[in-house]
Amino acid sequence: MTAPTSSALGALTCAALCATLHAQAPQLHAVFAASEHRGGAPAIAWLCEEVLPARPEWPDDLDPQAAYALTVSNGAVTVHPTQVTVPEGLAALGTLTIKSGAGPADAPLVWCCGHDGDEQWRIPASFSAPADWLEALAAVGADAIGTPRTISAPVLAGHLCGGLLEGDPRAALLRIGPALCGDVTWESTQTDDGTVVRGRSGGGLMLPLALLLASSADGSSSPSALRLRAFAARDGDRGEAARQLGRPDRELDVETLCALLHGEDELRLAAIRSLTRRGAASALPQILDAATPDMPWSTVAARDALFELWPRAVEAERRDALAALARNRCPELRGFDPDARRAAPGAAPAPAQGDSARARLLAALGCCGVGLFGLWRRERVRARLAPAVS
Repeated sequence: MTAPTSSALGALTCAALCATLHAQAPQLHAVFAASEHRGGAPAIAWLCEEVLPARPEWPDDLDPQAAYALTVSNGAVTVHPTQVTVPEGLAALGTLTIKSGAGPADAPLVWCCGHDGDEQWRIPASFSAPADWLEALAAVGADAIGTPRTISAPVLAGHLCGGLLEGDPRAALLRIGPALCGDVTWESTQTDDGTVVRGRSGGGLMLPLALLLASSADGSSSPSALRLRAFAARDGDRGEAARQLGRPDRELDVETLCALLHGEDELRLAAIRSLTRRGAASALPQILDAATPDMPWSTVAARDALFELWPRAVEAERRDALAALARNRCPELRGFDPDARRAAPGAAPAPAQGDSARARLLAALGCCGVGLFGLWRRERVRARLAPAVS
């Protein structure tokens, strides 16, 4: 495969670098600073002081608090002391090379992670990424150059690995690690000789993204790309995924859209509109529950959804919607009269309390506006005629 360019290189920000998971032969070399330089990156401290020392490859005479090196090559893990001096301000640094077939390895990807979890990758133009890496990265929309992205590592790992049984050796790794990493933010920049990726999390970039690929290694859970983006994104891409889920040419995913009704106001708005466009009357109670006094956009959207979906709802769905109306704290929704709607299914929605007073006020303001405009025009005419009269 040729070296990825443009958006494909940007997708490497989410590439997981676990050598045991791919047919191609990645080789990862890393050097970790001593423990006093890992405090600002808790996931790296956890890896160095808890995960790696528990592996059978750990040397008996190696102090996990000291600086040491890690090599992953052809599925084999080696941990050993190092004479490399880690520069001041860094918690870890290393390289990643890919070897395809019998040919020579590609130029290495070089990375370094600061003590605060700020990490930078330099990806040469000749670097070739495995196809399955790029496919996995495209699934979360991580294929843009020059566009900052943020995803939640624990949320994404949870959806990728699915349920983990108690006693599963992966459970601690795939729950604690992503949780310590937290949100992962990055941006890719194209240069003359390749791409620079810079980002940060509680574990830099290399560690959280390796954990994400490990989460999907066994294929036990295969959520759709839009579902992953809707749940895990922590930027504008999350709302866009909710809108895409409501497109008429896609299978309606009511479960995901209803789950998004527990998000922030903008996300709830996008989910309500998607459900309304698709005529999902069964979701009407959840839509009404999503409308709260501190969610103004969602409240307006829920009222519109009530008017739109009520005629399509069956009797059981209407009973559930009435119960949701009864417990709702928004006056805009409590003013809806479902009995009048049932008596005249084709009639326009009954106005909420206060609508008539609002209409009178708007009419009065309109009349005042017309009067003021007439006075303004009269004064302009007087101003033009004044010199001629004098």
